[in-house]
Amino acid sequence: MAGGSITGVVGSVTWGYYTAAAIHNYTVTRRDASWTLTATVVLSDAFKLSQRPLRFVAPHAHGEWAWPIDTLTIADGALTATLGPPET
Repeated sequence: MAGGSITGVVGSVTWGYYTAAAIHNYTVTRRDASWTLTATVVLSDAFKLSQRPLRFVAPHAHGEWAWPIDTLTIADGALTATLGPPET
């Protein structure tokens, strides 16, 4: 797939078993081999967000999708991240 996007209502940024941030209205966009995430942050923990590794997790009807987070920025309640390839 060269490009495309996935949108959803709820998702989370996790550090291990902990929720580092709860997010709403996310969009994951794939352009060639790169993935990006944009979303609205509704709850966050600064300490957990500073830890590594972080993952973006998006539940769906038959389980969840997950991506490792390479870079993460939160400003004015908006999250932007670059993601690694989806986990299987």
